Amino acid sequence: MSGIGIEGGCCLTGEMEIQGSKNAVLPVLAASILHSGVTVFTHVPDIADVRASLEILELLGARTEFREHFVRIDATGIIPREIPKALGEKMRSSVLFLGPLLARFREGILYRPGGCAIGKRPVDYHLAGLSRIGAELEEESGRIRASANHLAGGTVMLPYPSVGATEQLLLAACGADGPTQILGAAREPEIVTLCRYLKMAGAEITGEGSSEIVIRGFQPVRREIRFRIPGDRIAAGSYLAAAAVTKGRLYIKGIHPNHLWASICGFRSMGCELRLEPEGILLSAPERLTALPFLSTDPYPAFPTDMQSAFLSMMAVAAGTSVMKENVFEKRLAMAAELNRMGADIRVDGNQAFCTGVERLHGTTVYGTDLRSGAGLIAAALAADGITTVEGFEYVERGYENMIELLQTLGARVWRITE
Repeated sequence: MSGIGIEGGCCLTGEMEIQGSKNAVLPVLAASILHSGVTVFTHVPDIADVRASLEILELLGARTEFREHFVRIDATGIIPREIPKALGEKMRSSVLFLGPLLARFREGILYRPGGCAIGKRPVDYHLAGLSRIGAELEEESGRIRASANHLAGGTVMLPYPSVGATEQLLLAACGADGPTQILGAAREPEIVTLCRYLKMAGAEITGEGSSEIVIRGFQPVRREIRFRIPGDRIAAGSYLAAAAVTKGRLYIKGIHPNHLWASICGFRSMGCELRLEPEGILLSAPERLTALPFLSTDPYPAFPTDMQSAFLSMMAVAAGTSVMKENVFEKRLAMAAELNRMGADIRVDGNQAFCTGVERLHGTTVYGTDLRSGAGLIAAALAADGITTVEGFEYVERGYENMIELLQTLGARVWRITE
């Protein structure tokens, strides 16, 4: 286990270029299986989940190279090996390898995935959707085997706009005969990114970015594919929140403001000034943030659950009383107890947190149970009096590249703690 030490009281100031998107890169790495050739990805974040994905690809027989945000994958020699439990448990998105293996080889075997402890994240929507297009599923002791003599397109209605299930169906439908229609699809920018890559690889897709996506076929291309990963909207929002809570001024390059619109509205409502550019955001924080009377998480384009922890840290020091309602992951509000250890005044009732802002937080030892709560606690610690230790930093490193070094360049006093 690793931690991060933070001496609070800094004012996060400067400019930075945002890393490539964690939530966008992981599905396209899995999708590279569908291209029986070479894919070159650029602007790839150097994070633990990317390295775990490359381990899986190498296990399956791909040849990979990763250096300086550049990834080269030759998937020509991939074979459908079973993905072992120890490897699959490293990250939630390991389950996405099931779809492309099924599409290309008619078989995929893996275990129910691991990931962050933020609540129920069942893969039942994934499996039900695969079954709907002809996959036969066997499961025993967490081991899932999907096979199919023939995949046939059809209509799949998702009961919830699950990002993972939408991605899974997009990947598997590339191996189906006839069109596959996904109703109730997720609309996140990362879905659009995956569809862009699949089109370059030979898929015919319409409707990406809407709740109805249709995959009409897949004709593999025979050329090398080059694909740039977009900027990480959640990482950008996390750093903007850290600037906001520390009364800072931060310019982030490489991010589309439209992809963060719900968060931008939240920042403005709390008193921050923002200048929006086609590929950048400048945030200037007030002397003290203003409370948000009510904010709730919901699927895109609503306020994202991945930004909830960052905003809860802002609410902890905002003037007035804020209410945060979590509609996606029931354990995300567990971070409130850690903020209370720092002197926050937050009461959790069911899936709502009632937060009366305090003037100052104080340093102590807290624990982040997932990458977003860890990032949120780090933001709070930057604004707190004294020294804070945030344990569980290994979770943060699953999604944030070189956070310690980056924060130091922006004026923070932070250091790594290892056991």
